[in-house]
Amino acid sequence: EQFAYLLGKMKSIDEGDGSLLDHSVVLYGCGMKDGNGHIKDDLPLVVAGRGGGRLKQGQHLISAKGSPHSNLLLTLGQVMGLEIDQFNGVSTGTVTGLMA
Repeated sequence: EQFAYLLGKMKSIDEGDGSLLDHSVVLYGCGMKDGNGHIKDDLPLVVAGRGGGRLKQGQHLISAKGSPHSNLLLTLGQVMGLEIDQFNGVSTGTVTGLMA
């Protein structure tokens, strides 16, 4: 509910050629799927915003089994203009299909 509220507020703020949400990247999720077992595979993560038009929207992506979530963080860093090819020493590449 609060995440939807945040996105709604961001969408309502005009920034000339789009909204604040259009020009932003918002990641919602958790670093562990199951805290009891410290399971970090198959994390349900939501990426909102268009990153200034650099992100594709309206899709459900499933990463290959064993892909580290640092691949998503690497991808988002590149979307935000960072010139990096590695994130936290464990990323194995970017998330295919997320960048516009």
